[in-house]
Amino acid sequence: MRILCCFILLVLSTVARADLTQVGEGTARWGVFKIYDAAFFTEANLTVQQALADNTPARLELCYARALSVENFIEGAKLGLPPVVSVELEQAVQRLHAAYQPVKQGDCYHLDYQPGQGTRLLLNGQTLVQITTPGFKALYFGIWLGERPLAQGLKRDLLSELKPE
Repeated sequence: MRILCCFILLVLSTVARADLTQVGEGTARWGVFKIYDAAFFTEANLTVQQALADNTPARLELCYARALSVENFIEGAKLGLPPVVSVELEQAVQRLHAAYQPVKQGDCYHLDYQPGQGTRLLLNGQTLVQITTPGFKALYFGIWLGERPLAQGLKRDLLSELKPE
């Protein structure tokens, strides 16, 4: 019975993600060094604002070309996050940061958001943490896709197939 339940959940989660479309991809570099390849998936024919809304599924995939430490991820996130957020969102950010693990070349992190389920951080397909705090999706995906992205060029590439605002 337990195996059947797990199979049903797997099928349902796959079906829930079946309507996601890749709307952009790009490469993050530090100087001449390639850091990671990124791809953004959401529903087709949306604006950026709609793609970041809590009622829209989305997935951001980051596959690394080199090893990075937990500190590298946290430092990078701080550059893209607003300086002041609510206590609830700050606690959610801290939970996600506590779940980070170092990566080696070839590892992939996914931020996967499903309405009603929240944002999951996965490393190589394994869920590390799930955050259900309202507004967290827009806040954390905003590191790459928001008002103050880590790299404007990467943001442009990741959003290339979304409708203009």
